[in-house]
Amino acid sequence: MIIIQLCIFITVINIHMLDWRFSYSSEIVKIDFINAPRKICIAAHSTPYIDGIVIYNALQYLGQENPIIYVSSYCISPYLVNWCMAIPTTGGFIKSECVALEKMTTFCRAIFPSGGNVRWKTGFYILANILGAKIVILGIDYKSRRVIVDSVLDTLPGLLFEETKQICITRLRKYEAGPFCYLLRVLFNYGCETYMFDMKTIWILRLYIIVGFVYCISVKIKYYT
Repeated sequence: MIIIQLCIFITVINIHMLDWRFSYSSEIVKIDFINAPRKICIAAHSTPYIDGIVIYNALQYLGQENPIIYVSSYCISPYLVNWCMAIPTTGGFIKSECVALEKMTTFCRAIFPSGGNVRWKTGFYILANILGAKIVILGIDYKSRRVIVDSVLDTLPGLLFEETKQICITRLRKYEAGPFCYLLRVLFNYGCETYMFDMKTIWILRLYIIVGFVYCISVKIKYYT
């Protein structure tokens, strides 16, 4: 709980004190974004909790009423506030969301396709296709402290998930990940496939960490025996 509150505190400082900026990649993208009544927003995920809070603030700043951020059901209060919706582990979430959102003429939902588990899932693609929503690509750039509406994509019947994913990932790779992205990948395999790392190096680092941990434990055991 203390760690979560600290993350939120740091994020608030980042947004209000360190001048996060929210903008569009072009005037055409701005017009497409404003004119799209149904939006499924996606972003690469590099930093737990903070990414969601920054995206929510960006969408509010850009004029979206009641944007909802989909988050993992493992996230706990106070992160699960009224602008978050937990994705249950029991399944059936996308189907139930399609039923609920079909009744709405306008909505803005944001999701991290990897969910922190590196590989992208199909949820955003299914939602956008079934609901006829635009896919909005949001770039979170920690280096420049900006959230940019990069692109607004139409959902085309012939465009498969893998093709859509590659288009999105290619456009998202130009934005700088959070400062702990590499560390989180090495220690917990947490992150997003948008950010490419040499897996051989990662596994070597993990091996070094395990060896170092075992060595420290063995030294302590010898010390107390």
